[in-house]
Amino acid sequence: MTPATSAETTDNNIPEDLKICVIGAGNVATHIAKALSRSKGMRVTQVCARSRESSERLAAMIPGAVAITRLDEISDDADLYLIMANDDAVREIASSTPDYPGIWAHTSGSVPMDVFAGKKSRYGVFYPLQTFSKNVDVDVAEVPMFIEGSSPETEQRLTAIASAISRRVEKADSQRRGALHMAAVFACNFANLMWKEADELLRKEGLDISFMSPLLNVTLGKLKNLSPEEAMTGPARRGDTAVIAKHLNALPPEKRRIYGILSEEIIKAYHPEKLNELAKATGQLSINSETKSSPEKNQNA
Repeated sequence: MTPATSAETTDNNIPEDLKICVIGAGNVATHIAKALSRSKGMRVTQVCARSRESSERLAAMIPGAVAITRLDEISDDADLYLIMANDDAVREIASSTPDYPGIWAHTSGSVPMDVFAGKKSRYGVFYPLQTFSKNVDVDVAEVPMFIEGSSPETEQRLTAIASAISRRVEKADSQRRGALHMAAVFACNFANLMWKEADELLRKEGLDISFMSPLLNVTLGKLKNLSPEEAMTGPARRGDTAVIAKHLNALPPEKRRIYGILSEEIIKAYHPEKLNELAKATGQLSINSETKSSPEKNQNA
C-alpha cells in the first residue's frame, strides 16, 4: 500500500489525483462532496452511509463514486477520509476505523479535533460555517471554511483542499470553532425560530412569511455597513413600552413569553432606565435589576 503522503502534488499542495472517502450522506455531505468532486485533481471515490438508499443517492450525483454501507468497506488508500455525520457518529467512527495513512477530518463545529487523538496519525477539522439542506442550492465558494490540523503539514493540506472549493478559508482551533458554532446558533437557528413564530402569526391572517422577505433582506444587508448593535430598530430599541404592552396583550401566552424576554433584553441594552416602566406597562416581565449601561448611538427607528 502506498501512503497518501507520497502522491505527487501540485503547486497548491493538493495531490494530482486526490482520493476522498466521504463518510455520511446527509445535508452537509451532499453539498461538500459535490463541491469537492467538481474540483480539479480531486475524486470522491466512496460514499459511506448506514442507509443504502442514502449512500446510493449521493454516490449517483458524483461521477465514479461507489456507495458503501459498512465502515469495514472503506478503502485503505484514500488521501482524505471526511466524516460528515452527527457528533456522536463522529466519535464512533473515529474509534472504530483503522488508522489508514490518509488524513481523517470531520466537519462538526462542536466536536474537538482531539476526538481523533490516539486513534489516527493524521487528522484535523474541515468545518463549513453554513446551514445546508439537500435540495436547497448553496454556493459553496462563498461558505467560510475553518481548518485545524494535527500537524503543520496536515493543516496545510486541509487548507489547500478547502481553498479549492471556498474563497474564504481560515484557521480555527477547537475553542475558536466552538465560539463560531455558538454564534451560528444565535444568528441562524434562533433567528429561524423567530421566522417560524412570525409565519404562524401571519398565516392566521391569511398571509405568510414571504411578506417579510423585503424586510429581512434589508435587515441583513445593513450588516455590510453597520454592526448589529447599530442596526437595531423596533419598539424596544425606541423604548416604546406602550407598543410592547399592546403587542404582548394581543399575543397568545406561548408567544407572549418569547416576545417579552427578547423585548426586555433589547430594553436592557438601549434603555435600561425604562425597565421599571416596561414592567409597569406590561405586568408580564421578570425584571433583572442588574443592567448594563445604555450604549451611546443613534436612534435607528
